Amino acid sequence: MAENKRELPKVLEIDFTITDESVNRYGWRLLVAGIVLTGFLKNPVCCVQHFTSMIPVGKWKNLRVEGQELKGTVEFDRNDEEAVRLYWKYTDGYMNAVSLNVIPVEESEDSKLLLPGQKCATLVKSELLEISLVTIPGQANAVKLSTPEGKEYKLNLLTQNREMAKEEKTVEQLNQELEAQRKLNAENLVTIHKNRGVVADGEVESIKKLALADYQSTSEMLNARQVPKTEPTGDSAETLAEALVKLHFDRGAITEGEKAIFKGAATLDYEGTKKVLEAKTGKDGLQTFVQGLTNGGNQANAGAQGERAGWGYYEYFTKDPQALALMEKNEPDKFKKLAADFQASCTPGGALL
Repeated sequence: MAENKRELPKVLEIDFTITDESVNRYGWRLLVAGIVLTGFLKNPVCCVQHFTSMIPVGKWKNLRVEGQELKGTVEFDRNDEEAVRLYWKYTDGYMNAVSLNVIPVEESEDSKLLLPGQKCATLVKSELLEISLVTIPGQANAVKLSTPEGKEYKLNLLTQNREMAKEEKTVEQLNQELEAQRKLNAENLVTIHKNRGVVADGEVESIKKLALADYQSTSEMLNARQVPKTEPTGDSAETLAEALVKLHFDRGAITEGEKAIFKGAATLDYEGTKKVLEAKTGKDGLQTFVQGLTNGGNQANAGAQGERAGWGYYEYFTKDPQALALMEKNEPDKFKKLAADFQASCTPGGALL
């Protein structure tokens, strides 16, 4: 389930338009210039889904008002695995929204502030509580209203629209909306941790039911799950070790009794064991070893050794410098002869004759 690691920038930053002064789907709007940032800037945490009890995934900076828009930049915590995962979700376009949570301070029914479609008072002054990364914002311009105690706040209906109060929802409708929100929260929770790689496909539905019954406990349980380490693709360490030992046993560099020892060592440290075995001289000299490296132990390519028999220094240097280096170490006389023949075939200026 886990994806390959991607190279991270030194700083993980994304700039957002957080909100604006348009009328939202609930019929009210706020004035961006009236948002008080002082308290928030002392602790500018970036939460997820407005879950302030969870550890933040980054911090907000460069908050600014541009015209009728509040903008800001999230710096994701590059040392937090969930923060890095969310950074890629936004970078790749799978998530796009953020949402701010404010405490209303002052409302106004001034007609000069009203826009077409506005049903409730204009929020002219508010205190910024927190800004979250969200999968689906609760409103078109993504603003949540809270009381200082953290409860939901509702703006007053405009005086001229008091008759709209008759449209207040029934208890049954409110319960239906609450149940729908609980289901959405449960689905979002499972999705976040499934993307982490700690929720298997077969347990998605059961964990959703757990989250509906006890969201907080389910969230703590999933947060405690460790992300599984990605198994390397291709041949296993034991298979690679066995092939390496066979190659050097076949060329006579190790004995039957040493095979098990070197296999165990190669399973734990392939590269280190490979260097040790390559330094050993086999009974057939260098050519068998070079052929094994080139053919991967495949006997079907037996003509390779005959081809190399006619190679000189230049051919080894351009086609297989590794074999040339091993020749210098294991067969110095042959190496010196090839080097001397090559030198003799060159002009004083270094060009080949």
